[in-house]
Amino acid sequence: MSHPVFLNGCKQPAMPSGERNEWRAFWGDAGIELEANGGPPLLWWCIYGEADLKFASMIDDFDIDDPEGERAEFQADTENPAALYPYFVTGKKQALERLAQRKEKVMAALGEPYRAVYEAFEKLVATQFDGFVLLRTAGLPDIADGEQWMRTSAQSMDRLDNNHPPEAGDHFAGMAADFLKWKNSGSAARMLGGSGPPGVWPDAALSAAFPETGRRKRTALEDTDPGEPQAPPPNARSRSGQRKSSLLEEWLAPLFVGLVTAYAYISSHSIFLAVLAFAGATALAVWLSMKWRNRGSDKDPT
Repeated sequence: MSHPVFLNGCKQPAMPSGERNEWRAFWGDAGIELEANGGPPLLWWCIYGEADLKFASMIDDFDIDDPEGERAEFQADTENPAALYPYFVTGKKQALERLAQRKEKVMAALGEPYRAVYEAFEKLVATQFDGFVLLRTAGLPDIADGEQWMRTSAQSMDRLDNNHPPEAGDHFAGMAADFLKWKNSGSAARMLGGSGPPGVWPDAALSAAFPETGRRKRTALEDTDPGEPQAPPPNARSRSGQRKSSLLEEWLAPLFVGLVTAYAYISSHSIFLAVLAFAGATALAVWLSMKWRNRGSDKDPT
């Protein structure tokens, strides 16, 4: 299941506020957006420190006057819609200073071959982002309870600024080790910096130097018609991260899968049939969850 996070250039040092009807303007902004799944990649963390940790209200992820009624729907479906969740935002100048300050320590951990990726990301922030760099985290599961791990992660990055060596097992050391373990499973540029607009991030030079590998490469080749020019899509900002985990995702889907599997085994006493039932029920639950999570995401935000 997708749990997207987004890195955006923005014009204010805070998450847009639905209370002040700021999301409509944000969605209409043509500024750059990077996306990653499951959590911020390593180069995003190089932008932030603990001082950049902020909080937003879940209900304020939707404008008061949104024409689709998403705010009212979210309020009705959520146990604590006013709960706060953590995110990061910092000034572009501060982001560039941190990237410069942390570069050599990151290179020492990753290895010299990835300097080109790091420096291309520095250039991207310098040339493509607005006055502030916003990390939107609303798409992560249980993000309302995420303050501790986000704070601890930022503290591990701050230690790099103080010339302290990475602590064994801390966030930075763990991310570096994970990258080196899986570096041959995809594009290093995307693994370290997320995905962005085609031709912008990664750019042509990075794509050539660090091509896609593994399953992602095969999927891309299958989906591409070599005789058809590939036009980049509009640089539209994604709203998928606005959806919080619903009752369907957190409880009903696992319960449904469990009941179907148990019934299949009890009625047939066949492990094979139970496995088939589990696979079928899981596929159906994932499909229903995605339909529920993405409902309304294709509507024009403006």
